[in-house]
Amino acid sequence: MARNESEDDYRTGHPTTVLPAGAKAPDFKLRSTPDQFVSLSDFRNGPVVLAFYPADWSPVCGDQMALYNEMLPEFHGFNANIVGISVDGVWCHIAYARDRKLRLPLL
Repeated sequence: MARNESEDDYRTGHPTTVLPAGAKAPDFKLRSTPDQFVSLSDFRNGPVVLAFYPADWSPVCGDQMALYNEMLPEFHGFNANIVGISVDGVWCHIAYARDRKLRLPLL
């Protein structure tokens, strides 16, 4: 069997290419609060929407996260969870979520 580098990278946790359609996302562990972590495997009971955004306080991202927050009942109706992921730190996420009254985890 020929070696498939993208599969090898995926298995080692160091992907260098986009995952193929239908592939399981690799597990990750990111801070949700100063003393708590969230892993993708925590949500294995249903679909998960990973909403990647550049920064907490940017205007477009604020609208995007507010919309997702408003639509939480729709996501939950499909037994789906949504998680916001950006480069900001946990304290920034806490302040942003409190200010915007967000009820979804920001990692």
